[in-house]
Amino acid sequence: MVAIFADPSLDANYWPRFLMQLFIILVLVRIMGALLSLIKQPSVIGEIIAGVIIGPSVLGNINWWTNHIFPTSSWNYFTLVGNVGLILFMFNLGLELEQEKIRKQWKRSLPIAISTIIIPYASGIGLSYYLYDINNRDGFKAPDRVAFILFIASSVSFTAFPVLASILTSTKLLSAKIGSVTISCAAIDDIMAWCSLAIAGAFAKGSGIVGLWVVLISIGYIIFMFTIVKYTIKFIHSFLVKRDDEMNPFFLIGVFLMLIASAFFCEILGIHSFFGAFIAGIICPKSGRFNTELFPKLELVTGQLLLPLFFASSGMRTNLGSLNDSFYGGITVLIFAVATLAKFLPAFIMTKIMIRDTWKFSAAVGILMNTRGLVELIALNIGLQLNILSPRLFTMLIIMALVTTFMTCPLLWLVYLRTYKPDPPLLGNTSTSKVNFPARSYLRTRLPSTRIHNISSNAPAITGRYNQPLRPTFSTISKY
Repeated sequence: MVAIFADPSLDANYWPRFLMQLFIILVLVRIMGALLSLIKQPSVIGEIIAGVIIGPSVLGNINWWTNHIFPTSSWNYFTLVGNVGLILFMFNLGLELEQEKIRKQWKRSLPIAISTIIIPYASGIGLSYYLYDINNRDGFKAPDRVAFILFIASSVSFTAFPVLASILTSTKLLSAKIGSVTISCAAIDDIMAWCSLAIAGAFAKGSGIVGLWVVLISIGYIIFMFTIVKYTIKFIHSFLVKRDDEMNPFFLIGVFLMLIASAFFCEILGIHSFFGAFIAGIICPKSGRFNTELFPKLELVTGQLLLPLFFASSGMRTNLGSLNDSFYGGITVLIFAVATLAKFLPAFIMTKIMIRDTWKFSAAVGILMNTRGLVELIALNIGLQLNILSPRLFTMLIIMALVTTFMTCPLLWLVYLRTYKPDPPLLGNTSTSKVNFPARSYLRTRLPSTRIHNISSNAPAITGRYNQPLRPTFSTISKY
């Protein structure tokens, strides 16, 4: 047992050390998540903070800790395992993207979504010209200026769809008008930002010509997935539903093989495996037992075990000591100000024009659209893995993402929730009503404290597309 602390370079010691590190990280993550839940914050922030504590900002300054408990050579194991969780999470995110809900809201949501992607994107492009030279200091060299510009513009444009869904659910706004508008806008924004990020990854892997070829191949891949693969899965799923064999193991294995193949193709193409997993989730069936039974269980493993490792590894690579200079602190404030105002102002103004509701309503939409959280953190880690971002700029952007996420709930309560009065429920024949729960699996995990308990057995049935009775017994709300 003592041998695992002796020499971190010995390959024979990596497995027991990894198990010890896994135990330490999961315990620390749960402690930080519980503390942050007291102030209504998603536990993804706690996972990052846990990684910061383990990394060079705090405990990493202790030589014995760095040499024997968490040597830097062991960090790659967490990145590897965390990437598996990332692929599964992006698959679930695509699976939970309610295309029907977006289509119903597109007339009101599309102008708001376009404004909240174009203005931040343009602001990010302007900011990237200033940040490029700062990023390349201390011997670091970004692989391509175009890739860097596209990446910064994309990272400023994100709205975290899953974080937003959990916040709206915990505040009981998900089924309200503000919930429908912001969820639709966030979904559109994220799709556009992920596509831009994929293009940035393509340029980071080669020259402009190579990047252009990768973009063209990617377009062909998307068309192939949304036509042949999608309708093949739809046909097989419909056939199995008619035979009451929707959870056929061969069908489920085929879906997972499709997920792996899609992620693999995108990875070797140079646009990162997350994009392939996201596309695979979008084209899968959105109703029936396939969605309501299988993937909440899959997300339990993803959300409780794998993703915490991914974000803890992000925290390990966040060195707050690199910002001890007032110049870099000022750059961090500039990034935060540009990212926040470029997202808030267009959402605020366009919501007032399109929805014509109160100023408080418009301001609340702007606050919610500024939520970045999980999706932004994933994007930043991809930028670090592709060597687009230096560790110092990565730390600046991580701080921006955490602060914009942290401030959402307090500002939402201050501006909107204090005086919000929900509309009275409509009376009618509820037994035939069809209720659509966006981000269903997010409702089953962990945003702190808000709970929905004891749905009565006498309650009217909620039916899905196939008129299957659904009686959800959600115990907690989403983490992310």
